[in-house]
Amino acid sequence: MNSLHSGYRFGILAVAGSFLVAACICFGLPSGQNAPARGTSLLEGRQVGPFSLTRETGETVRSDDLQDSVWLAAFTFTRCPSSCPRISATLKGLQDKLAGTDVRIVSFSVDPKFDTPSVLKSYGEKFGADPARWWFLTGDESAVYDLIQKSFVVSVVPTTPEERKAGAEDIAHSDRIVLIDRGLKLVRHFDSNDPAELETLITEARRRGLASWIRALPKLNATLNFTSFVFLLTGWALVRRGRWRAHAFLMLTCLAISGAFLSCYLTYHYFVGTVRFPGSGPIRSLYLSILLSHTVLAVAMVPMIALTVYRAIRKDFERHRKIARVTFPIWVYISLTGVIIYLMLYQMNHAPVAIATL
Repeated sequence: MNSLHSGYRFGILAVAGSFLVAACICFGLPSGQNAPARGTSLLEGRQVGPFSLTRETGETVRSDDLQDSVWLAAFTFTRCPSSCPRISATLKGLQDKLAGTDVRIVSFSVDPKFDTPSVLKSYGEKFGADPARWWFLTGDESAVYDLIQKSFVVSVVPTTPEERKAGAEDIAHSDRIVLIDRGLKLVRHFDSNDPAELETLITEARRRGLASWIRALPKLNATLNFTSFVFLLTGWALVRRGRWRAHAFLMLTCLAISGAFLSCYLTYHYFVGTVRFPGSGPIRSLYLSILLSHTVLAVAMVPMIALTVYRAIRKDFERHRKIARVTFPIWVYISLTGVIIYLMLYQMNHAPVAIATL
């Protein structure tokens, strides 16, 4: 076999070997280490509203007023002796931890006959609610209950006298916190009793509440990776036809694209942190296998690209070709899997097929 084919074969074997090792690791993980992000999932994208209720300030709030916001919905009432003070204290902690974002908190009263705007205003002040970021809503009881049960898919029902004598609160209601995305799209329920789920909620709310240019970075990164993939194949075809200058131009362009990708990638994760794959089972193991092999090869490829470019600049074209033939399949794999990772992480539907009232 000539040196041309042996060079490519070595690069392809490096790609295949890296993926197989990554797959052995990721598919062999214990189920607890291969679990999806925590939180009670619903059919993501479920529409919330419409509704028209009254704020603690006396202003009317319509669902359209929250159309362009990321917000958290919770369900409390001011006469509640135990669960609601805990939920409201949790919401105060979330308000503090989400400071600096545009994420709102909306508490819906499940006792609207008693919880007038003035009562809710005093209650909010008691818990240190920032009126600009934490709203308290009340309104017609049947409208509120219908909204809570049908839009947020959580339970709310007055208790019976017998239940209250046994120690139940006046109104039985969910202690879940619901994350709502822009467009009034329900995302997930989170258990307000579970610190791990609350941390996941904070991360997810921060990510969804980012400025539009930051939220656009993953798609931009995928576009850069795909462009690099196309340019690499085109550059390879050009050099095989002896079009050296065009080949050099495209390879240097790919190098610049890689630099732009790295800048965008680091910027995005500076603001967002780690984004966990929400799926579970074999698809999660496959995703982790692709991600691990992609990451390892991307790190290993940096000195290889540097050496390839260095030899080209020195006009040491014979040794340049040798290292380039190894580098090329690896670079193609990294560019292509960059697009696949984006599609699996941000575009694949991981929602379950059924929902339950909590």
